[in-house]
Amino acid sequence: MRTAASANPEPPELTYGTFNGFAYMPAMPGIAYRVLFRLLGTQEPGGRCLVTEEELAEALDVHRSMVGRGLQALILAKLVFRQAKGIYFLNPMISGARSVTEHLEAIGTLDPADRLDVDDYQERYEASVARAEQEKKEKRLGRGGSSGRPKPAKAAVPEGTAEVLSLSTARDRSRRRPSRP
Repeated sequence: MRTAASANPEPPELTYGTFNGFAYMPAMPGIAYRVLFRLLGTQEPGGRCLVTEEELAEALDVHRSMVGRGLQALILAKLVFRQAKGIYFLNPMISGARSVTEHLEAIGTLDPADRLDVDDYQERYEASVARAEQEKKEKRLGRGGSSGRPKPAKAAVPEGTAEVLSLSTARDRSRRRPSRP
């Protein structure tokens, strides 16, 4: 009897990934999740994705500007890093790898500021979104030059004080801020 495994003895390129990073997902626009899932499904080993906004828009059947908004949200959330036009890298905490060792090495080399499993992840994302909106607003008003550069925003938590959360703690935590009475 011939099985699928015997017909194709080569293992797939991506054989390992830890997707615990999804427990720390911030509340983002819906298109960001669609773009992220598409990138996850088309990634190369190490999380490299070679795709243009136009190709993503066609695959997702949306306008290119929607894909741009989704990518921007993913970049601000540090889930995706843009290397150049059409070259993106998934955060090692959610990308796939060929082996456990390769995957853990990639996570080990990750800048602590880019980790997803920290207690203030949602706040970091919201601060990044606010900074991007402020920069966009100032650019629209003509103050985007070097002399009109916005002052760096103060961090909500002093640098180096964020603690790594356990997966069970992150699962129990709401992704959205509680509504104010």
